[in-house]
Amino acid sequence: MGIFIGFFSIVFALFIVIGYLFNDYSGLLTSIVRPIFIAGTILVANDILLNKKPGFSRFFDGFEFFLPLILLNIITGVLIVVGLFFIIVPGIYLAIGYSMANMFIIFFGYDVWVAMELSRKIIHKNWWNFFGFFIVLTLINIAGIFAFGVGILFTAPLTTCITYSAFEDIVGGAIRKHSQNEEINEQHDYETNIN
Repeated sequence: MGIFIGFFSIVFALFIVIGYLFNDYSGLLTSIVRPIFIAGTILVANDILLNKKPGFSRFFDGFEFFLPLILLNIITGVLIVVGLFFIIVPGIYLAIGYSMANMFIIFFGYDVWVAMELSRKIIHKNWWNFFGFFIVLTLINIAGIFAFGVGILFTAPLTTCITYSAFEDIVGGAIRKHSQNEEINEQHDYETNIN
């Protein structure tokens, strides 16, 4: 937890500086760099899951995905805003539906649109469950903000890691199951050929 809190302390300090120096454009600038820092957090969480010991610099490896993540942020942002502007509900649907698209880019290297569609299709199957899931995460972060503001240093990395864990559980589990099925089929084919 310590390295996550340390990293998010740096990130929030950077956001404060950006807000002070670029008052009129601070929202735009922070929205540009936020996906990169989230990507770094996800990479560290993945390393920990794989029993690796990531160094602090690993948080900044999110910059490797700078262009596709920025493009993803722009496209999804526009679609969500349009959906909210016209009938609100489509905007909420898309916001939840695209919430895991970044991880398809980070871990599988998919193009932006493919990543968006994969995320949406997976989440669509259990959309209400995901909606409740993200409501809970939002409430956790709100609680962190109300905890004298500093609580967000704990809750922001926590909720990011929880989202990653959900992705790994769903997508990683499906990949492992698919791989096991392929191994079983290969073994069956091998035994059939021998017989």
